[in-house]
Amino acid sequence: MPESETAVLRTLSETLGSLPPGAEADARLTGGQWGTMRFANGRIHQPHLEEGRLLSLRVASDRRLGTATTTDLTEHGIAAVVRAAVALAAIAPIERKFPGFPEGTRRLVPVAYSESTARLTPEAQGRIAAKALDAARAEIPDARVSGVVNVGHEFIAVANTSGLSRFSRRSAVMSSVLVERPNEDPPVSGWSEGAHWDAAGLDSAALGREAASRVATSAPTAVKPGTYRVLLGGSAASELIGYLGYLGFNGHGEEEGWSCLARRRGRRILPPSMTLVDEGRSRESIPQGIDYEGLEKRKTPLVTEGVAGAAVSDLVTAGRLGVDPSGHGLPPESPYGEWGPIPTQVRLMGGDAKEEELLRETRNGILVTRFHYVRVVHPGRSILTGMTRDGTYRIENGEVTRPLRNLRFTESILRTLSKAELWGRSRRRYSDERGGATVTASPILTGAFRFTSSTLF
Repeated sequence: MPESETAVLRTLSETLGSLPPGAEADARLTGGQWGTMRFANGRIHQPHLEEGRLLSLRVASDRRLGTATTTDLTEHGIAAVVRAAVALAAIAPIERKFPGFPEGTRRLVPVAYSESTARLTPEAQGRIAAKALDAARAEIPDARVSGVVNVGHEFIAVANTSGLSRFSRRSAVMSSVLVERPNEDPPVSGWSEGAHWDAAGLDSAALGREAASRVATSAPTAVKPGTYRVLLGGSAASELIGYLGYLGFNGHGEEEGWSCLARRRGRRILPPSMTLVDEGRSRESIPQGIDYEGLEKRKTPLVTEGVAGAAVSDLVTAGRLGVDPSGHGLPPESPYGEWGPIPTQVRLMGGDAKEEELLRETRNGILVTRFHYVRVVHPGRSILTGMTRDGTYRIENGEVTRPLRNLRFTESILRTLSKAELWGRSRRRYSDERGGATVTASPILTGAFRFTSSTLF
């Protein structure tokens, strides 16, 4: 059940009240409930329900920062985490440009939130999965259908010794569906995914039908590696945009010098009609009211009419860069603190092409449903490598003509998106399993995408 703002902020107040006199610190308490329903081989299996709370305390002592965490919220547990954070701060390296903890007052930061989603029972979550499963099997009765549905809610509360005390909630649901015909030679498959902040807004049956529609009905054929016009499906496009957020707008990357946009701020990097924003409180994303340092989320331009904006920041990177923090702080403990501040609710703006127009304007090229096993090759040049998967097709004379065997790519995100010609009017949310990082995007037609090798399947 959702916890009350008063009880959560009381715990943070008790934590800060246990600090030694004069100590400076911020504390965050997160918690919630997440249900996972997996399905495979025509049935639901491995249902999982997780509930928990985590307290994180960061102490600043003479500009040395020490962070400790605990799940023990008893008086003994709070005292132990205070001792640990204070001890770690005493031996930490000096953070000379740390700006201190922001001032503020107590405030509930509201965002779009679904109480009904937060209260879904495991049985109701299973029905969401069953709709996807049944819809896919109705399209291809002999197919193997698998996938997952994640549903849950989380509260985030942050307080510090400068008077800031803020609380926000979020709810999320995401689903992915894989439909396979493994007995074909080579095997064929189709994929679909989507997410929403309200379970009522996610049509899992439509995802099942869409995944089935992407399964090839004839044997895939090989195509030579090379540079092609490519229509990136929403899943594929969102992956590139998400990686651009990490490689181009990460505060750590900016101050450490490995950002792919380090010397391109204020310059045109994408088509003039392409805009990317990070808007944490937008209903078009999976909204979150505050970051993990208690700063309120606000609309942050990343790329405006093709021109690159500034990197996002948290308190530490803002101090190092000499800018104001942008409200993108992640939990300071590992591994999040090592990743650095990144955009987490990115939206691709504009785009008005219908699906048939995107195909027609591709003319002769390749349709990519999604990418698989993507890895960074060169962060400073935004180069990724990976493979196509679960629905790769040849486009000829503006029509999808035949399925293709999968291809490996090694390509620059900036090169790919700078060649974007059209993108769709129909946008969809794509998220990680708990909605913590979301990209709202549409299919993108790019005039140049480089495939480096082919596969046998």
